[in-house]
Amino acid sequence: MTTIFASPEIFSQKIYWLNRLSGELPETNLLPDYMRPSQSHGEKETHIFDVPHDLSQAIIKLTKGSDFLIYLILLSAFNILLEKYTRSPDLIVGIPAYQNRNKDNLGVTSLNKHQIVPLRTYLQKELTFKKYLIDVKESVIQAYSHQDYCFDELIELLNLPLSENRYPLFDVVILLENIHDQSQIIKYHNDITVSFRIENGVIKGEIAYVPEIFKRENIQLVSYYYINVIKSIVLNPHIQISEINILNSYDQHKILEEFNYKTSYYPVDKTINYLFEKQVNHTPNQIAVIDQNNQLTYQQLNETANQLAAILRQLGVCKGELIGILKDRDINFLVAILAIYKAGGAYVPIDTTYPAQRIEYMLSNSEVRFLLTDSTLLNLLADVSDRCSQLKSIICVDEVTDKSIQLNLPQELAIYDRLSFSQLSPENIPAINDADTPAYMIYTSGSTGLPKGTLVRHDGAINHIYAQFDELELSSEFSFLQSAPSSTDISVWQFLSPILIGGKTVIVDIETVAIPQQLFQVLKSAKITVVELVPVLFGGLLEYAYQLPPEERELPDLKVMMLSGESVSIQLVNKWLEIYPKINIFNAYGPTEAADDITQFVVDKALPENQRTIPIGKPLANLNLYILDQQMQLLPIGAPGEICVSGIGVGAGYWKNPERTQLSFVDNPFPDTQKNLPANRRNLIYKTGDLGRWLPDGNIEFLGRIDHQVKIRGFRVELGEIEALLYQHQDVREAVVVVREEKSDQKILVGYVVPQADFTLEESKSHELIQQLRDLLEEQLPGHMRPHGIVLLEALPLSPSGKIDRRALPVPNFQNESELGFVAPRTPSEQIVAGIWGQVLKQEQIGIYDNFFDLGGHSLLATQAISRLKEAFAIEFPLRNIFEAPTIVQLVERIEKMLTVKQLQLVSSHGGDNNREEIEL
Repeated sequence: MTTIFASPEIFSQKIYWLNRLSGELPETNLLPDYMRPSQSHGEKETHIFDVPHDLSQAIIKLTKGSDFLIYLILLSAFNILLEKYTRSPDLIVGIPAYQNRNKDNLGVTSLNKHQIVPLRTYLQKELTFKKYLIDVKESVIQAYSHQDYCFDELIELLNLPLSENRYPLFDVVILLENIHDQSQIIKYHNDITVSFRIENGVIKGEIAYVPEIFKRENIQLVSYYYINVIKSIVLNPHIQISEINILNSYDQHKILEEFNYKTSYYPVDKTINYLFEKQVNHTPNQIAVIDQNNQLTYQQLNETANQLAAILRQLGVCKGELIGILKDRDINFLVAILAIYKAGGAYVPIDTTYPAQRIEYMLSNSEVRFLLTDSTLLNLLADVSDRCSQLKSIICVDEVTDKSIQLNLPQELAIYDRLSFSQLSPENIPAINDADTPAYMIYTSGSTGLPKGTLVRHDGAINHIYAQFDELELSSEFSFLQSAPSSTDISVWQFLSPILIGGKTVIVDIETVAIPQQLFQVLKSAKITVVELVPVLFGGLLEYAYQLPPEERELPDLKVMMLSGESVSIQLVNKWLEIYPKINIFNAYGPTEAADDITQFVVDKALPENQRTIPIGKPLANLNLYILDQQMQLLPIGAPGEICVSGIGVGAGYWKNPERTQLSFVDNPFPDTQKNLPANRRNLIYKTGDLGRWLPDGNIEFLGRIDHQVKIRGFRVELGEIEALLYQHQDVREAVVVVREEKSDQKILVGYVVPQADFTLEESKSHELIQQLRDLLEEQLPGHMRPHGIVLLEALPLSPSGKIDRRALPVPNFQNESELGFVAPRTPSEQIVAGIWGQVLKQEQIGIYDNFFDLGGHSLLATQAISRLKEAFAIEFPLRNIFEAPTIVQLVERIEKMLTVKQLQLVSSHGGDNNREEIEL
């Protein structure tokens, strides 16, 4: 036997398979319902089905009774179905080695009759079924002609990973018992075996599957959709593959109507300001909003907003005009939103922690003429002078402003303080906006290197808010924690939804949200009924609550825990329900472009630990969800495709970006699904770019992104935007940014850079380049978009097809990688800061030159660190400091300067008293 397998014939078979299986190999399988078990699975379960008698007879007649041709038709039809489930025309399945047992003599003899042969085919949708059948026939004959090669050797040559519970070459095996021997298939540990046999003129099918991986109901659906494919090709063998009906009219009705059944009548013909004023009339003396310093009744909030709106209207605000808000979240932020609505405008939130260049871009790109801010931020505005020529007026909404402040801007700029509008009429002013007017514009990360503004109308925002009133069963007892950054769409409904129903908005700063103990205390003391968090904050709160004694961890007023922004683990959700069985988890999903949440899933009991994901739920009212392929066709239940949405929530597109708008907002190919759209509005679908699939019960499972966009702590991040900035450096030849999961539910960004050919990768030059790239990103990107570290490589790893192999990028270790080496803290101040960093970052040894963010820090951990520094040194210390001075030595320099100023102030206030107490560090 050794001489036979060493023969020239076997060598030629080896060459054939190396060529046939070259390049990146596809994974051809159904999506698993459960996590794949680590150990080899046991017995498969089976689902039996029949190809209806008339279809069976048509196939037998078409093939003139040839078993081999019958097999080719059955095999080809299943490949067509698999293409829908894999989103790939490149398919590999297993077919048993040919057994010359009957009249179909192909001239093939086999030395290895119990082997399964990999069959690779490429499904071109423009082909007819008959042409594809000819291609499959040729591929099968070629595979059988080379079936004697030892595939264990081939797996080694292709460097495929070996596993006890999965065969490396294929997951699905397809056979016809009349010509194949299936006795040895079990040894391959493949996930699915589809076998057919012809019995009494009927083709009988059997799907053997691993129950630890797949649910029976999904396997049953596969057989059902397979019959639909068979019906299409039997009726017309010349049908183009792209026109084959996987879904019949009943199936389409089920998805379009039964899965999208919610229609409700909400006041979407009104504006947010109208609905707020209506609520003021009902509950004028009830508390509407609270922050850490103040509270306002509905009447007080309305009157203050009216006064600010009056000056905006006097300054000439037009209907739908964009007006910027650059300030930290507090009561006055909500006043500013309402005032802008009453004046007829739409607000553009700009985060105060953003780098100056990004703030400047947003002000310039949005073309805002009016900016609402705080007097403490005027100096920050002085730094954004170059590209804001359209800015005409700044209104400080906090206190009286020192008008002697001169901003370095090239145009005439009027600065107004609170006195400028606090004497104006507190009465409602006539509205000039309507439901079709933009309500806000949120900037999200853009793949071109610049953020893009997303416009949402009043009616879309109102539909989202009122749909959540129904979903969460909210009433006037509603007390909502406003915790999200103002630059996210989550913040919109956190600010506004309570005050449209008679509830209360409780605004807390980022420090309170980021520190689990403080967050827990505010949930308890403020009697919060609804809180919405991103998973990383949820995990911290849960960890804190879990270690409390049962009697101290109670949250008697909390009714709803909402999670959004990114996926959350089943383990965390189950742990929450273990200690809070009566506080349901609402797993929400939605893009900014469709007014925030579009689906929601309620978790009211523990989920199976081996379940792959938590579903994102069913569509909210007046929205239609679709799972579509690349040709905008409906996909069967269980098949992955792009999540698309239509309905009243779909926004107005991207600001000053018609090309991107046309790509993402397209005409709805299912016009009969229109729900409550204004008569003059195009019925559009928004293509989210997210992958998902329908589950049999009408819920949707989120499967990630189609492109390289990700969510980091609830913020949408286009990796391409970061890569585009890295490419701006003259020494960068190639750049790629990836997400790595550092811990459960904690993601970090890592940048990989290949320098130009003339760059020498010596240590000093490498450190210098990395620092220059860090500086470049810090100047232009907010904290959540900055990579934790940058790795220099001689070349990026490539897959056999020539694409960047992101999975092969080296795992970085950024601990204590300062170019100055490890230097221990030297002074008491440095020791205090290092100790605080160690507690927050959970690291024992931190040097004074180590970068906080390279050690695993991010904006939420930075907030925790700053809070502890303020307490330790008894100083006011803005969050921006840790971004601008991310090493201990830099931070201590700033702290000591502030302590010196504080001591001088003490000297001045005590008249130079030499007996004053020394400040303790």
